[in-house]
Amino acid sequence: MLDENGEPLPGIYFAGWNKRVPTGDIGTNKKDATETVQRLLEDARAGRIVHAAAATAEAVDALLDERGIRRVVYTGWLAIDALERSRGEPLGRPRVKLVTWDELREAAEAIAAET
Repeated sequence: MLDENGEPLPGIYFAGWNKRVPTGDIGTNKKDATETVQRLLEDARAGRIVHAAAATAEAVDALLDERGIRRVVYTGWLAIDALERSRGEPLGRPRVKLVTWDELREAAEAIAAET
């Protein structure tokens, strides 16, 4: 994001459609993400990123819980990945993607129900 003089605002990073409106494909978004991470790392190395002690993973989880926001953790992503691969295998494809939020959440949350 740029300020009124066209200079990047510190501490604000965008990639993909958030960076350039809903256009482009995976390759374009991947390039954007790489560029964004490079800038973030440059800012970190230069000491331009200040970490607030209260900004912890636990604090983020608590905020999401407080707002009733469902999230997918890594084990959920692994479950989604496994299901997509298993759907593709009989078809000779690397995967068949889950395409709705409900399907994705159901797959991700099924693993949580097992533990």
